[in-house]
Amino acid sequence: MEQYVKYLRKSRFDRDYAELSVEETLKRHEAILDKIAQDRGYCVAKTYYEVVSGESIAARPEIQKMLEEVSTGLYAGVLVVDQERLARGNGADQAYISQVFQFSGTKIITPMKIYDPANEFDEEYFEFGLFMSRREYKTINRRLIRGRDSSASEGKYLGSIAPYGYERSKIKQEKGYTLAVHPEEGPVVKKIFELYLAHSGTKSIANYLNDHNVPTRHGGLWTYSTVAQILSNPVYMGKIRRGWSKQVKSMENGAVKRRIRRSRDVDSYALYGGLHPALVSEEDFLGAQDIRRERKPAARVKDRLELQNPFAGILYCSICGQRIGRTTSSAKRSTPPRLRCVNSRNCHNRSAYLDAVEKKIIAALRTWLKGYQVKLHTVGYADDIKETSERISRIRQEQKKLSAQMDSTFDLVEQGVYSLEVFQERRTKLTLAMEELQAREAREAETLERLEAAQTADAGLIPQTEELLASYDAMTNEERNALLKEIVDRIEYEKKADGTIVVDLYPKLPELL
Repeated sequence: MEQYVKYLRKSRFDRDYAELSVEETLKRHEAILDKIAQDRGYCVAKTYYEVVSGESIAARPEIQKMLEEVSTGLYAGVLVVDQERLARGNGADQAYISQVFQFSGTKIITPMKIYDPANEFDEEYFEFGLFMSRREYKTINRRLIRGRDSSASEGKYLGSIAPYGYERSKIKQEKGYTLAVHPEEGPVVKKIFELYLAHSGTKSIANYLNDHNVPTRHGGLWTYSTVAQILSNPVYMGKIRRGWSKQVKSMENGAVKRRIRRSRDVDSYALYGGLHPALVSEEDFLGAQDIRRERKPAARVKDRLELQNPFAGILYCSICGQRIGRTTSSAKRSTPPRLRCVNSRNCHNRSAYLDAVEKKIIAALRTWLKGYQVKLHTVGYADDIKETSERISRIRQEQKKLSAQMDSTFDLVEQGVYSLEVFQERRTKLTLAMEELQAREAREAETLERLEAAQTADAGLIPQTEELLASYDAMTNEERNALLKEIVDRIEYEKKADGTIVVDLYPKLPELL
C-alpha cells in the first residue's frame, strides 16, 4: 500500500493563527491534514514537525530529513497545508525542492490541490506558486519592517522579552506594548549606573552584585559582559533604539553565512522617545558612555580574530558547572596562558596552565579511544540490530493486514453490507490500531538508528578522533576546536588541592551496553 508523509511548519506570516503558539498552530494544521488523509484513505507513515524559524532549507533540519527520504521515492505523496510551507527561500532552494519531487515522482497534496510532478501543467503551476510565494514573503517582510519602524517612532517596545529592570506591559486601548519598571530589578539597574559613574569597573560591579547575592533574571552569576550590556542600552534613559542590530550576509566556501552585527556607538543607530519611564537620566546615561569610550580607546580591529582557546565552548568546571575560560597576564609579564573557571570568585576550582590541561585531555582521549575500539569490536550491536529489524518487519506486516482490512471496509460499505454507523465504527478502530502501529514502528526505528550509529561509529567519529590525536600539534586552535566539538559534547575540569588535574570526557559516541 502506498505511504504518505505529513510536513507541518508554522510560518511567521500566518494571519489566521497569529495569536497562537507554534504548538497550537501545528495542531490545527495537523487536524486539517488528518482529515484529508482519512477522507481519501491515505496511509500516513510519518509526520515531520518543523518548529524552528528560517526561510532557507539550511536552517530547517526536518525538511532536510524529509527531502532526503522523498528523493528515494519512499512516499507516494507529501501532505502540506499549502505549498509555501515547503519553501519560501531563494531560487536555489525552490529549484532543489522542485527537482526532488519531480525526479522521485512524489505528489504534493494540499487541501486545495494535488500537484503531480508527472503532469507538465502541475509542475509549472507548482514552480510558479513557489515563485509567487517568495514574492509575497519579501512584500510582507518589507511591510513588517515598516510597521516596526513606525511602532518604534511611536515609542512602543518591540521586543518579546523585556530588558533587565523592566517587564512588558500591554498598552491600554491600543495595539502594542511598552515597558513598566520591575519592582526588584529596577533598583539594581540604578545601582549599576551609580557605581559605574563613580568609576567602578564592570568587573567590580559584577563582583559587588554577586557578593551581595543579587540574583540575575535567570539565576546565574553576574558577569562584566552582562553589566556592560546594561550600561550600553539606551532603553534605560527612556529611549527605543532601532537599527542597532543588523544581519550581515557573506559567502564562505560556497555557502551563505549570516552573522548578527551590533552597533556599540549610540550615534550609529536611530533613537526614539519611548512611552516607558526612564531608570536613569539622559545626562547620566551619556556620562556612562563617555566613561566607556575613555576606558576603551579606539583600536584597529583585526579582519579575522584567531581563536586562542582550543577548548572554547566545551570545557566546563566540574565543581560549579560554569565555563572554563582562557586568561592571560599583561604583556610585560608574558607568562603562559592559564585556564580558569569564570566563576573563580565564588568557585574554589584552581586554575592551571593551558598546556598542562591540554596534555591531560589528549591523554584522556587516547585512553578512551583505545578502550572504546576494544568494546566496539568485541561486543558490537549485530544481534540487537537484527532483533530490532525483525520487530520492525513484523510491525509492517501487521500494518499491511490492517490496510487490507481498511480497503475491505470501504468495499463492504459500497456494497451495502455495512451501514454507515458500522463503517464509521470499524474505520475508527482500524485507524487507532494503525496509529498505534505507526508509533511502535517510530520507536523501533529510533532504536535501530541509534544501534546502527553505534555499530558504524568506527567509520565516522573514531577516525576523526584518530585524526585529531595524530595531527593535533600541526593544527590551528580553530581546527582543533572544530574537531573536538565533533567528538565530545563537553569536557569537565578540576584541579585538586595537591595540584592533580582531573578531566572527564563526555564523548558523542554512545556507550556500548
